[in-house]
Amino acid sequence: MSLFYRYISFSYMRYFLILFIALECFFVFIDLIKFVDEFPNSANLIVLLIAYDFIYASGFILPLALILAQIVLINAMLRNSQWTAFLALGYSRFNIFAPIFFISFVIIFAFIGLNATPFAYAKEKIELIIERGYVGSYKSNVLLKYQQYYIYFEKIFPLLQSAEGVRVYEFNPQTLLIDKVIQSQRAIFTGEEWKLENVKITTLPKDLKLGQTPIVVEYQESYTILEGFKPKILDNIYEKQGNISLIDAYEAIQLLAQQGINTQKLRASFYVLLLFPLFAPLMMIALSRFTPDCNRYIHLGMMTFGMILSLLLLWGIFFILSRLAISGFLLPEIGILFPFVMFIVVGGWIFLRLLKG
Repeated sequence: MSLFYRYISFSYMRYFLILFIALECFFVFIDLIKFVDEFPNSANLIVLLIAYDFIYASGFILPLALILAQIVLINAMLRNSQWTAFLALGYSRFNIFAPIFFISFVIIFAFIGLNATPFAYAKEKIELIIERGYVGSYKSNVLLKYQQYYIYFEKIFPLLQSAEGVRVYEFNPQTLLIDKVIQSQRAIFTGEEWKLENVKITTLPKDLKLGQTPIVVEYQESYTILEGFKPKILDNIYEKQGNISLIDAYEAIQLLAQQGINTQKLRASFYVLLLFPLFAPLMMIALSRFTPDCNRYIHLGMMTFGMILSLLLLWGIFFILSRLAISGFLLPEIGILFPFVMFIVVGGWIFLRLLKG
C-alpha cells in the first residue's frame, strides 16, 4: 500500500474510532440512566450489563460513526487544502475515497457476520439482567402446530437448549380427532431435533366398543419431534419485538413457511439484520458525489450541516420503515427490501460515475 493510501486510511480510522467510542459511551450512559434504580446487586451483572449495552448500541452507532468520520475527514481536508492538493497531484476523487470505502465495507460485512452469531441477542440479555437479575432466560406456555401435531411447551430454555412440561397431541388429518397424546417432563434439543425423555404415550382407539379398554398407555425412554426447530426459533415465534440472529431467522422462515405460519416478523428481522448495516457505505458513496473540489466557493459549515442533516433524515426514514415492517404494519418487502434495493441501485450508479470521473 502506498504512502497516500496509508495516510487516508489512518486519518479516516482515527476519526472513526474517536467518534465511535464517544458515541458509544454517550449512548450507554444515557441508556443506563434509565435503569439506575433497577441495577442488579451483583458487580458481575453490572459489568455484563454495560458490556451487552455496548454491543447493542453498536447496531445503531457503528453505521453512523462510519459516515460521520467521512464527513469530518472531508471537512478537515478541505479546510487544510489537502483535498485540493491531492487533486492537483493527479489523484482522482475515486483514489481518495477508495480506502475509505474499502474500510467501511470490511467493517460492515464483519458486523453483518456478527449478526449471525449470539451477538444479535445483546438486547435480550440486557432485559433479562434488568428484569430478572440473571442472564439465563426461558419462555413459558408455547403452543405450535407441526405437521399433524400440536405441541405444547410449559417452559423453553433457549440458552440451555432444553424444555420442560412437553405435551404432544397427534391428530388425524382426515377426521381432525386426536389419536395420541405424548407427555414428557423434560426435552433436550440434540442439534437437529427435540428428544423427549421418560415419555408417556396415551393412544385413543379409533373405534370405541363396549367392554374394550378406552385408552392404551405405554412408556418409552425417548421420543423425537420437531426436526430443525431450534430453541431460539421457538422462543421468537410469538414475540412482537423478539431478537434473533441471521442464521436462526433464515432457518425459522423456512421451517415456519412449510407449516403455513406467518413469517412476516421474521422476514422483517432478517432483512434488517442483513441490509440495514449497508446503509453506511451506501450513504458514504452518495455523499462523495457532493464533495467540492476546493473550499474557496463554499461554506464548509453549511456543507457539513447539510451532509449531517441528509444523513439523519435518510437514517430516520429507513429506521421508521423497518420498525413499521417489524410491527406488521407494512410488508417487509415493501418497507425494507424495496427501499434498500433502490438505495443500492442509486449508490451503484453514483459509484460508477465516481469511478469514471
